[in-house]
Amino acid sequence: MWWRALLVGGLFAGLLGACAVVDPVDSRFDTVTRSLARARDEAIFLNLIRASHSYPLAFATIANVTPTMTNTTSLGLPSFLEGPGAAGFLVKGATTTATTFPTSSPFRDFIFNNTTASNSTAIGTNFNVSSQETGSFYEGFLKPIDLTILDYFIRQGYPREMLFWLFTESFELTLPGQKPLGFHYNPPSDLGCDPADKRHRCFTDWVHNATFDGLTVEQKTQQRPASLGGGAGGGGRGGGAGRPTTYTYARFCFNSVLAKEALALAPQFAPLLLKDIDVSQVEVYGGPLACGSPTWHPETTATDPQQDILPLKFRNNTIQFRIIPRSAYGVFNFLGSLMKLQQEGYEPRPYPPIGPRHYPPARKWVGDMPPRLATMDDRPLIEVVQNYDGKCFVHTWFEDGNYCVPDDATTTKRIFGLLSQLIAIQTAAADLSITPIVRVIQ
Repeated sequence: MWWRALLVGGLFAGLLGACAVVDPVDSRFDTVTRSLARARDEAIFLNLIRASHSYPLAFATIANVTPTMTNTTSLGLPSFLEGPGAAGFLVKGATTTATTFPTSSPFRDFIFNNTTASNSTAIGTNFNVSSQETGSFYEGFLKPIDLTILDYFIRQGYPREMLFWLFTESFELTLPGQKPLGFHYNPPSDLGCDPADKRHRCFTDWVHNATFDGLTVEQKTQQRPASLGGGAGGGGRGGGAGRPTTYTYARFCFNSVLAKEALALAPQFAPLLLKDIDVSQVEVYGGPLACGSPTWHPETTATDPQQDILPLKFRNNTIQFRIIPRSAYGVFNFLGSLMKLQQEGYEPRPYPPIGPRHYPPARKWVGDMPPRLATMDDRPLIEVVQNYDGKCFVHTWFEDGNYCVPDDATTTKRIFGLLSQLIAIQTAAADLSITPIVRVIQ
């Protein structure tokens, strides 16, 4: 009978061991986070594809994820017999004879069944999907990207050349005694080359000028003391002192260090430095438009109406240069149009006698589609292929087949990260204003 005691002891040991089994958190957390990252990238990619097909964009977010796991283990003693076994016995009555059998097999000492040892595991993941398409979302998503947002991305190390391509709708240049020149990049109808410009400058040239001249954003913060008193104009509460107010101002400026860094990546653009805006390096890097210039006193214009453009003025306002920004929604549509032209094999044409503006006959390279970034190894701004057999950073499908961002498309991968951050920033409309001159922080 020693083996019976051994069996019972083993069953008890298994029961105690089952109590020590726990759900591992690390592996499930890793699985959930990886899945959320893929879902985010695929959602962004699908919206870019929808934009390339002129479909409305759709934005949704996963509010929360609740993974669950239930494991039930049941262990017990088996049924076993004591005493001699019998095939059955007879019960004789006056008029009937019955045969009664034992509840267990007489040929086995004990029997296992489903109440002796069983295990069941249930795993599930619950998540809530919420639509972002609310009035507050689109109020922020359709507003032009301001200098503060641009400064956020510059400080994170995103290439300025890439940011100027994504965030700039058009450039405008006004010279003394001349009509304004417009450079609006909207392929295929317009590649941003104004036929009225005798120097044949294009949108691409202005992106290069902004990059290699060190155009960036600087902010200045000032704090005003708290108001005293509780009167109508005092701003205090109950006669006490109010809280001090911090004002943050932002503007475009030129940084010579950034200019040198950009030229080190693409030295062939050195001859173009400041050439297209007809000003000297001394005037730019030593004048009021230089970053850190002591002549900048934004508090004097804090009450001026805010504009929906980003102005630059040279030589006592005789040369005016304006940058018209895109909205976050416009960034998606811009990238979608580039994807469409890339898939269709678009080939730009030189200036026609009439019709859409393309490029000057001697400057075919300005029509590269999609545009290539000089400071990023001449890589295209966005790379998307269909029915690709190689490794994909992200892939999805649409009505006309499968789409893939190749794993080596480094610029496109950085844009995906930027777009996810831009969606999150632009969601809260209260945090935005058009070209903010003043931001108040309590």
